[in-house]
Amino acid sequence: MIRYLVPLFAIGALMLGVLLAVSTLRPDTTGELQGGVLLDEPRPIREFQLVDQAGETFTRADLQGQWTAIFPGFTNCPDICPTTLGVLRTAAEQLAETGSDWEIVFLTVDPQRDTPEALAQYVGYFSQDFVGLTGDKDGIGQLARDLSIAYQYTPTGEDGYTVDHTAAIVLVDPQGRVAGFLQPPFAPERIAADLRTAGASQS
Repeated sequence: MIRYLVPLFAIGALMLGVLLAVSTLRPDTTGELQGGVLLDEPRPIREFQLVDQAGETFTRADLQGQWTAIFPGFTNCPDICPTTLGVLRTAAEQLAETGSDWEIVFLTVDPQRDTPEALAQYVGYFSQDFVGLTGDKDGIGQLARDLSIAYQYTPTGEDGYTVDHTAAIVLVDPQGRVAGFLQPPFAPERIAADLRTAGASQS
């Protein structure tokens, strides 16, 4: 049985079996987005080293130079992950039409099963432009904490398990800092509008 919990600092407790969203009721947020918040003071992300779906090294430096939207999940997720990635695909297409440049990253919280090959097939189904990230548990755990992402493995019997995880989308600014969060429920038009707003906040 797998027992591995990543705590969510400064956020409420993780409820088993329920997908959580990062709380917006925080004193350091501006509330400028339709479906989320921008932080008054972006939060730093520590150096990390993971791999993308092509097996290439991905570090904090790869988060710099453009805005990035990071969604946590896992390839065996039955509903919220594929639904959200589908919405992000449509939002990304809408952003591209207006010249907005955002990188969409799918961060697995199940590195044991989500190899680069598995991510390549899964993420590629939604968009060849999306980035899938995996790595060892410690590396995933460190980045998850910095992004205020919580997750917990839940046994399902016969040595199987599922993963309960935060359902928010994390916004990372061109300096590689956590700049805000988008909360479910998600809609392509609202996400696209919020990403344009976030992108213009540092222009």
